[in-house]
This record gives sequence, structure tokens and C-alpha cells, in this order.
Amino acid sequence: LPDYGGRVDVPLGNVSIHVVIPPANELPHTMAGRDFLLLFECLDVSSVIVLWALLLAEQKVLLQARQTHVLTMAAESLCALLFPFSWQHVYIPILPASLLDILQAPVPFLIGIDEEVLGMAEQGGLVPDDVVQVDLDASSIVCDPDVARAIRLPQKQYHK
Repeated sequence: LPDYGGRVDVPLGNVSIHVVIPPANELPHTMAGRDFLLLFECLDVSSVIVLWALLLAEQKVLLQARQTHVLTMAAESLCALLFPFSWQHVYIPILPASLLDILQAPVPFLIGIDEEVLGMAEQGGLVPDDVVQVDLDASSIVCDPDVARAIRLPQKQYHK
């Protein structure tokens, strides 16, 4: 692989694959802000800040929505908001029904799930209590009270 900020062309049969590693200090790729716009259309600013804090605290986050493109854009936007950090744990923007057991994993994750698969998971009792559920359609975050208490965001300081 090339160094940060470098590019290498890898021949593969009769085609050449371009491998580009962006500079380490470059902002993450976004689609001209459209992905962030979609996230902020689904959630208000305070909810996005809480989600950001939950991800930094390495919690289990389950995004749910009716439309799969909303799940992907929200998951990608949340990962981009972590810059200069990056999500190093389980990341599945759209969870297929065949991988429902991953919800029982004892590790942090950021997973997107559509209505149909979520119904299957809830019916089978596969969503643990320590999972933070984010409903992008209803603009709500549901989590265990202990998880909510653990997230302490600094308050605005007022000076006289």
C-alpha cells in the first residue's frame, strides 16, 4: 500500500486498480455534505451530539429506519463525525437477517437495521438491553438509563 497521501496502480489482469491513501490529516470524504444533511434531517442537533458521544464511549449503537439508503448515509456520516478518530469496531451499515446473532456480541458496534429485520430480531429477543436504539424515522434515541448516565457532555459555561 502507498504511504499517506500516495497513490499506487495495481495491475489486475487487463485492468489497473488505483489505490489511493488520503493524507492522514485530511477531512473524511463526504458527498458534498448531502450525507450530513440527511443525518440532520433525521435527527436534531442534540441527538447527533449524544450519538457522537455514545460512539466515542464505544457503545453498541443500532440505527433503524425503513429505507436502507438512510441507514447507510447516517452510519457513514456518524463515522465521519468521529474525525480525527475512526470507528475501529464492528460496522455494518445494513444488517442482513442472516447475521442477526451479531447483536448479541459483547463488543461495541455501529449497525444499521431495516424494519423487517428489526421485527425479526425483536421477535426472537435478540436485541440486548445495553444496545442504544436510534430510530431515524421517529427521530428518537432509546437506551438503558445506566448508559445515558454514563454519557456526560460538558455544559456551556456562563461568565459574569
